[in-house]
Parts: sequence; structure tokens; C-alpha cells
Amino acid sequence: MNKALGFQTTIDFYGCNKDKINSRDFIEKTLLTAAKKMNLTVVNTTIHEFSPIGISGVIVIEESHIAIHTWPEHNYVALDFFTCGKTVELSEGISWLTGIFSATKVITSSGKRGDMSMVEKFNTNRK
Repeated sequence: MNKALGFQTTIDFYGCNKDKINSRDFIEKTLLTAAKKMNLTVVNTTIHEFSPIGISGVIVIEESHIAIHTWPEHNYVALDFFTCGKTVELSEGISWLTGIFSATKVITSSGKRGDMSMVEKFNTNRK
């Protein structure tokens, strides 16, 4: 099994409540609660509210980051979890977020980032 520097999980939430996902305060509180539920350690939070609609934000966690982008006009949320060095069990948190966003459809995908065999291969020529 190849080791990796990190693991990324992307989640697409469809059919979300547009009023909830267009609220900066709601998004910030929701992500901070989700991080706590997933035993992630929050370092810093930046949430931006676009005019006239939409939210983007990043929560830096000791494990790496959580990023969110909302499209209330499409009832859609894109959420990314990136964790360094180890996988983190996110399924309970994703299930909780599905309910909080009132999503009717969720698609999740995961993958390794920074395959160590490639890192080692391309670092051998560096001084």
C-alpha cells in the first residue's frame, strides 16, 4: 500500500435549503460544529459572504483544512476536507451536515494526495 501525505474528501450537497446556505453566520457555526463532531482541531476561520448571494470559507485545522462554497441560487454546497498524514472518519459528520443543509442528494469522493512513492522519486534529484 502506498503511503500519502494527505487525504481529500469532497462532498457535493444538492437540494439544500437556500436560506440556510446563504447565511454567513449559519455556515460558520455549522462548520465549527462539524469540526468538533469529527474531532478536528480548529486553528483559524475565514468566511466570506458574496453580494448578492453565496458564501465561501476555509477553516484551517491542525489536520489541514475544510473549504466550503455555496451556490444558494442552485441549492448546492461544495465541501472539501483535506487531512494530512492520516485518514479521518468523516461519515458521521457528513451525515450530520446532510441534515443541517437539508440536502436531498449527497455525492462523496475521496482520494490520496501526495503519493509518497512519487514524492521520493522526484526528490532524489533535488539538493
